[in-house]
Amino acid sequence: MSPSNPFGPGTGRPAGGPPSPGPAYPGFGPPPGQAPGGRPGPYGPPSSGDNPFGPSTGVPAGPPPNSPAPSSASSGPLDPVGPPTGLLIAAAVLAVVGTVFGGVFWGSPLSIVGWALAGPIAIGVLALFTSRDTVRRSAAIYLRPDWLSLAYAVTMLIIAIGVVVGSVSFAMWIGHR
Repeated sequence: MSPSNPFGPGTGRPAGGPPSPGPAYPGFGPPPGQAPGGRPGPYGPPSSGDNPFGPSTGVPAGPPPNSPAPSSASSGPLDPVGPPTGLLIAAAVLAVVGTVFGGVFWGSPLSIVGWALAGPIAIGVLALFTSRDTVRRSAAIYLRPDWLSLAYAVTMLIIAIGVVVGSVSFAMWIGHR
């Protein structure tokens, strides 16, 4: 061990002496753009021949040669989307049919069909509407009609009325047996 460095082999030069012309550790050369001994080297691209700031020689610019050309007629991510109103209308129609069915067959075992239409089935369709509407809201352009909130609230109200009519009608049939 050298008296000037208590940690082992150092830079390969005595303390206070001139810098060594070779690397301090075997296998490591000077940094790119620097000549041995710490002096700056010539300016220009690194010795490997690749210029990191110049044009790439191996990769052509532009789209791949076999890719289809973009067309304005295709549906893309910037097309406006709206809510799935068909599902909302279907849920409302199921609730109305279930309410009418429960009222027409008041006090009979068929009133359970009205309860099922206005209850679990209409609620399932409304849940599907909500799920698909949530997915569509993540689109770049989502157009929500002003009447949608009112239509959703009316559908929920019709569902509640249908469930009550169907269940009370079925309960009347059970009570009169």
